[in-house]
Amino acid sequence: MTDRQPASAHFTAGHITGASDAVRHHDFSSTPGTTAPGQLIGLDIADMDFSSPPAALEAVHARANRDNIRYTLASEMLRGRIRDWYADRHDWQVREDEILLLPFGVKAALRMALETCADLSRPVVVCTPVYSGILKVTRAVGAVVRTVPLTHDPDLRYTLDPQRLADEFRASGAGTLVLCSPHNPVGRVWLPEELAGVAAAAEQAGVLVMSDEVHSDLTYPGVRHRPWATVADNRNWIVLHSAGKTFNVSGLQTSFAVTGTPVQRRAILSGLSSWGYYEGSFFGDAVAQAVLAPSSHDWLDARVRHLAGTAAVTRQALTEFSLPLPSSEPEAGFLLWIDARALRLSGEVPELAERIRLHTGVRLLDGTRFGASPGFLRLNFATAPQSLFTAMERLSCIATRPGPVAPTDFAGKTT
Repeated sequence: MTDRQPASAHFTAGHITGASDAVRHHDFSSTPGTTAPGQLIGLDIADMDFSSPPAALEAVHARANRDNIRYTLASEMLRGRIRDWYADRHDWQVREDEILLLPFGVKAALRMALETCADLSRPVVVCTPVYSGILKVTRAVGAVVRTVPLTHDPDLRYTLDPQRLADEFRASGAGTLVLCSPHNPVGRVWLPEELAGVAAAAEQAGVLVMSDEVHSDLTYPGVRHRPWATVADNRNWIVLHSAGKTFNVSGLQTSFAVTGTPVQRRAILSGLSSWGYYEGSFFGDAVAQAVLAPSSHDWLDARVRHLAGTAAVTRQALTEFSLPLPSSEPEAGFLLWIDARALRLSGEVPELAERIRLHTGVRLLDGTRFGASPGFLRLNFATAPQSLFTAMERLSCIATRPGPVAPTDFAGKTT
């Protein structure tokens, strides 16, 4: 950090609440909220180091205490909860017969939708940088993937470019667009006019839109997410969502899809059967049913306010390094997209994120995994204040000057 402001001024329990229920990221053997000298700090995987809501834990315990763990029919009550949740939180009127309850996460749901509903003889378009799982899945189904870069201004605010997408649809003959909305990793909540422009281009080209909206319930105060169906003039779309990111229950690996047409619904159900699955999840449906309820609104609103505050102080800390690291201003979620091209770290490892881990013991994700050029990073800030404080202290040591930095052994290093 600079002489003006030490890291401790940013990351304190009084400034960033929630320390008492935080755990070290994916390290359940350590003491909650602490980071030992030399311990890896994981700010990479996209879930939160905070407790799930009591309703989720109670639902798991209730299920676990039953005297059998039998096959589960899809919960009609859960369909109703999803319908009401969309109406209450997003002003979207969804019919229950449009909702499919899927026994795996959104990434697998996207693959299922691509395999069963997309014309894979035509290219699939993806806007980059984008969540690496989207790129992996679209390639795994054998599709030709065409990437269209998002545009950004000097402040690293990214935007959708409907004209660039329209040009790509026309030039490539693409049949499908996979959209990330809100966007991972840049944190944008797309404006209605951006989405409407893309919708018009997709409709004109006969493009099916699959919209991954897993961060849509984590929009910051004053920002509103528009589900894809509310801006599209046709029914050529599939919306994918989950309670996982919203309520920190991603480990249950369940999701749901809202289908635009009955044909899509039947195709996905047939695909489920061919994979040996059926609608419904013994634990997942129970938890989703418990949390997608009016009683969860206050808990979620408080969590979102916490995330917005943490995002602000983390971004400020990064800009106050001797060598500032600018980042996109997120409007939803718990991820920062960082421009670290000014860093010069020596080493034979190609990925900047891996070189940073070797220098500091802080795990980030490299921007090249998202289809970006080298020098960008994704950081997950949804962890304990002490962990963020320690991570910032370690990162500040390599952001002190633009010249090369020699590798150091972080093991045993005090912070």
